[in-house]
Amino acid sequence: MTTTVTAADAAPALKSEVAQVADFDHVRYAQSWEDPDNLRGALQPDGDSTVLSIAAAGDNSFALLVQGAGRVVSVDMSPAQCALVELKRAAILTLTHEELLRFVGVTEGADRAALYMRTRSELPPDARAYWDSQTALVARGIIHIGKLENMFRIFRTRVHPPLHSSRTTSSLFEPRSRMAREEFWHERWNNRRWRAVLRLFFSERVIGRLGRDPAFFTHVNIDVSKHYAERAYHAFVELDPSTNPFLQYILLGRYLDLDTGHPWLAPANHELLRERLDRLEVRCTELEGYLGGQEPGTFTGFNLSDIFEWMSDELHERVYRAIAGAAAPGAKLAYWNNLVPRSTPQSLLNNGSVTTDRELAQRLHDADRSFLYRDFYVDTIVDPEAAR
Repeated sequence: MTTTVTAADAAPALKSEVAQVADFDHVRYAQSWEDPDNLRGALQPDGDSTVLSIAAAGDNSFALLVQGAGRVVSVDMSPAQCALVELKRAAILTLTHEELLRFVGVTEGADRAALYMRTRSELPPDARAYWDSQTALVARGIIHIGKLENMFRIFRTRVHPPLHSSRTTSSLFEPRSRMAREEFWHERWNNRRWRAVLRLFFSERVIGRLGRDPAFFTHVNIDVSKHYAERAYHAFVELDPSTNPFLQYILLGRYLDLDTGHPWLAPANHELLRERLDRLEVRCTELEGYLGGQEPGTFTGFNLSDIFEWMSDELHERVYRAIAGAAAPGAKLAYWNNLVPRSTPQSLLNNGSVTTDRELAQRLHDADRSFLYRDFYVDTIVDPEAAR
């Protein structure tokens, strides 16, 4: 069984800036929108590793277990996100693979309420109380219920249909060479209406209202719609849409091949993941305070998602040093930049306590199927004491 620890159990800590202004009572992300292949390449988890993983939707915490991590601590300050991780964990533990797919919403299912009742006993009390009050969300399939997923649903069902026919959209996901993908992009996809809608819908104003919290844009100083237009070209041309589960979900609302998607949904991983769920701990608390209560050397790896995105320069460095305080010598950090550039604090590079592997990070970023991000970083804590 996993252990869920609330914020009250953690060391006292200042709330991060984003926690003061953003709403964490509802599910923001029902799926993880970072590529688990980046974590495999950056962290290379094995049976001796202890990895701290930002929980979000839990998918990449599960991926780290599939990849072989000896222990994963999944941390999030949002009770809703923690409850989501716990429900997915309980469903994996309780249901057959076919039932799991129906229950979470990968396939159609009219028996989700009944399946929930079977998983309910495996939930800790806080998560059970949360989902008992959210039966309508359970009935929809929990991979579809996040604020971000709802934004993509609006785009897919209301905004996109006038831009491309269903035949053209389906054709996008046929395997092609890079040259053929570029031809498809220019001749069949990147029309004037597509470019206009991309500028309007994937703007800071619309995303802040429909997909993310406006507070997350506090430190953004780039043209948001231009950024996503450039990343769309990367996803459609440089990458292969036929093997890209993130693009498939945005435009189709489903996955075409579970074996190339999130590892926790792949048929071959179901029993393996069940066996490894006792290696997972869910900690519902604020990160900096949690880290302050950990012994030096606790963690050998960190999946940090894009947490630095929401922080001021000062808070970014403070949290980074808190991470180093709980890191073992040689610990790896993997993290994304979405719209805000946040990298290794210069003071830690200057004193040699941290190194960053830009060659590896760039190679992983170039292949990153979750094409929304502007950058990816892989750092190593060489001297934790000097980095604190």
